[in-house]
Amino acid sequence: MTIIRGVQLTTFDVAPGGESVAIHVTDDQGSPSTLVLPTECLNALMMTLPDIVRRSLQARYGDPSMRVVYPVGSWSLERSAVPGNVIVTLRTPDGFSVSFGLSPLELLRMWTQGASTGAEPGVIGN
Repeated sequence: MTIIRGVQLTTFDVAPGGESVAIHVTDDQGSPSTLVLPTECLNALMMTLPDIVRRSLQARYGDPSMRVVYPVGSWSLERSAVPGNVIVTLRTPDGFSVSFGLSPLELLRMWTQGASTGAEPGVIGN
């Protein structure tokens, strides 16, 4: 097994046909290295990264409540291809965005729970 100890993410490339992506890093010797993945791996990577970050923060600081919290710079609501659902997109001020498909009932529950908490910090969940 080859281990690359990356110290800096430099850039990424998407293959012309979109079938793969290349993630470029600089290793601990200052040399460039690249990880090439099929695009089918991107969803798994995207779904795994938040848990990796959460676990590493909790291990580093010994605090099980640690997690990354992003400020919302803007949001949008649009119709979904799924009848009756909407797509909610949240964006940070620096351009990161993520979209979720929600039913009207889920939106109502979020609004109701959010309105009931006021300014009190804490965990809200369903």
